[in-house]
Amino acid sequence: MIDHLTPMTPDAARRARTMARCHQRLAAGRRRIEARRRGRQPRAVMVERYLLAGVCAAYLIAMAGELVAVAAMR
Repeated sequence: MIDHLTPMTPDAARRARTMARCHQRLAAGRRRIEARRRGRQPRAVMVERYLLAGVCAAYLIAMAGELVAVAAMR
């Protein structure tokens, strides 16, 4: 059954197309990674950190108020 098949020979044109597609995909992935790294602005990161710190502080203050209220009931 296998004896009737013709042996495969390397195809230079197909190899070149495959290599070109691989290089394009790798370059696209590299561009995506670089865009993610560049995308965050330092000012936005700073605002985000202060906003998160403010929310955490508000939560801790509310929790402390609840603890004081529970302790006052005893």
